[in-house]
Amino acid sequence: MPALPFPVVAIADHETLGPELVETATRVAGAGLRWVCLRAKGPDVGTRQRVEWGRDLLERCPRVFLTVHGDPAACAELRAPGLHLPSGRRDLEALRRRFPGVLLGVSCHDRADLEAAARAGADYAFLSPVFRPSSKPLRGEALGLEGFRWAVRGVSLSVLALGGITPERLAAVAAAGAAGAAVLGGVFRAPDLESRARAYRQEALRVFASPATK
Repeated sequence: MPALPFPVVAIADHETLGPELVETATRVAGAGLRWVCLRAKGPDVGTRQRVEWGRDLLERCPRVFLTVHGDPAACAELRAPGLHLPSGRRDLEALRRRFPGVLLGVSCHDRADLEAAARAGADYAFLSPVFRPSSKPLRGEALGLEGFRWAVRGVSLSVLALGGITPERLAAVAAAGAAGAAVLGGVFRAPDLESRARAYRQEALRVFASPATK
């Protein structure tokens, strides 16, 4: 399995951040969470806008590891090192062949999703929701730590926990088999973004310590 850029990825979501998306993502990356997933869904946002935001972010923070969510064309134009696909995409194997050197991730919600992503050639997956998310209402039940542990056991790709992940919960999800975590509301809705980003970074380095993370 390819090494992750960092154990925590910050999801810069347009629906959550609005016009401050790039500015806010830059602040979080500058505070130490340099793996940023640019997520901008909806009919009012197209490839051109995603490319503009991606270029702006890369100009402001050249050291960021940029993952583009759900838009292979924007990933290609930006030459972004990461592409993340929403759950339900049926073209994963074709995209794996098209982007051989790109870190490819998929959103998953159960063990069957994880196994399908691994067979198709994904490098990692988000598995959610582990806990109740702070960024949106929860539909159905959260996996919880035991549900997460059961889902990831023996799966041949890196799985990042998503949904209600605070710095204080990183150790618990690591013990349940997570290779890292994805965060949205936990960092981007914090009163002090930089302080919160540094807290995630410090705890991630402690919990997931390895040469690649330092």
